[in-house]
Amino acid sequence: MLASCNSQDALVGIEHVSNRVEHPLPAKMRSKLAKMNLSMSSPIMMRIFKEEAVMEVWKANSQDRYQLVATYPICAWSGQLGPKKKEGDRQAPEGFYNITPAQMNPNSSYYLSFDMGYPNKFDRAYGRSGRNLMVHGACSSSGCYSISDAAVLQVYAFARDAFKGGQKSFQIQAFPFRMTAENMAKHRSSEHYEFWKNLKTGYDHFEITHRPPVVDVCGKKYAFNEVGGCNSGTPPALTAAYQSYSKSYEQAFNASTTKYSADWKDTAEWDRKAQERLDRRMGKVRAIPNDADYVVVDSQAKKTMTSDAVASYSEAKKKVEDIKKGVRPTVEYISVAEVAYRKKLADEKRKEDEKLEKRLAKAKIPVPEPNPIKPVMQAYVAEENEDEAPFWKVWERKINSAPPVEVTTADPSALPVVVDGTAKTDEKKAVETEAVAVKKPADAKADQAEQPVQPPAVAAENQPKEKPFWKVW
Repeated sequence: MLASCNSQDALVGIEHVSNRVEHPLPAKMRSKLAKMNLSMSSPIMMRIFKEEAVMEVWKANSQDRYQLVATYPICAWSGQLGPKKKEGDRQAPEGFYNITPAQMNPNSSYYLSFDMGYPNKFDRAYGRSGRNLMVHGACSSSGCYSISDAAVLQVYAFARDAFKGGQKSFQIQAFPFRMTAENMAKHRSSEHYEFWKNLKTGYDHFEITHRPPVVDVCGKKYAFNEVGGCNSGTPPALTAAYQSYSKSYEQAFNASTTKYSADWKDTAEWDRKAQERLDRRMGKVRAIPNDADYVVVDSQAKKTMTSDAVASYSEAKKKVEDIKKGVRPTVEYISVAEVAYRKKLADEKRKEDEKLEKRLAKAKIPVPEPNPIKPVMQAYVAEENEDEAPFWKVWERKINSAPPVEVTTADPSALPVVVDGTAKTDEKKAVETEAVAVKKPADAKADQAEQPVQPPAVAAENQPKEKPFWKVW
């Protein structure tokens, strides 16, 4: 278990895949990357916005410009807006952090996770403490950023593929909110405002260049894109672009200050969470894009206690409503292992069907022929077992049917006529048949080798006629 995260509020639900660490990105996401001309193994970076409860994944294109490829809702973060300062304060970190392969945790108690690397150089400059500050699944947090199991499965796959492609580390930028002019004006009275202004410089550099800024710490402040070291300044082209960007921002900021008073305060954590719970009950859920909607998971695997049933609360509410209404899901979530298992069952069924067909092909089943010239096999009516007969037939007389009679003559008049389940032949033909049967032993043996001996037909007159059971008396 992680020291700084607990799962007391964890939800039970979504089934885990068979191999989380190597589970591929869904086909829909791979198709999306292909349409954007982005490689599966190209470098990545991530951004987190607390107030908006959003996590973004960006990927580099061939010009080393990053494009937004995936967005996931953050279902839990603890504390209030502002940086983490000491262990146990329930705050989630804010700042710029680098993630290496060593920080990835495939054996997490929270489905999958990676360590943010807190405290970084900036945090250590202020003597801040804390450990095991993670981005993980399970939708429960105490100092961490928690997303759904479905989302962390994809985030982990993005990082894994980027590392396999040669990326040494990727940057994750954690902000209190989107650093727009309106948001900055709304929070200008916060004790963290000067810190957020420092973060905003890095935010602006990425908005201008779409490249992760080169981060350093100079004089207990973040320094961005000062490639020559502290106080060396940014490249001239970036400096000019930033000045133009800042001019537009100042105008928007001044216009936004009229909307919010200077004594505006952030909402306390417990009030914020109470409002979130109320909103969920009332169905007022933020419309956050969620690229984990189509994650492939194993529907037959065992459930885990740290699993979330769906990727967002709106999906949870809809899922419950669908179950009540008996609506079947339009998308079936199965893993590669489940597909292989179903294929195995289909192959076994196909082999059984082939064996059955071979057995039926070998069986000699008589087929009735309408042409009287060809030999026919008279249907044989098997005598019913008295133990299996219905109770109303206990008084019914059982009539033994004649055994099959095979006729090889070409004369249609010699064919037996079936009357009441018995074979009836002409008396004259019967006498001729008896006469033919009386032969010499040598001739009989010769004929016996040529054709099988046919049983004599039983005359219908010698058989008692069946009567309905109501005429027994």
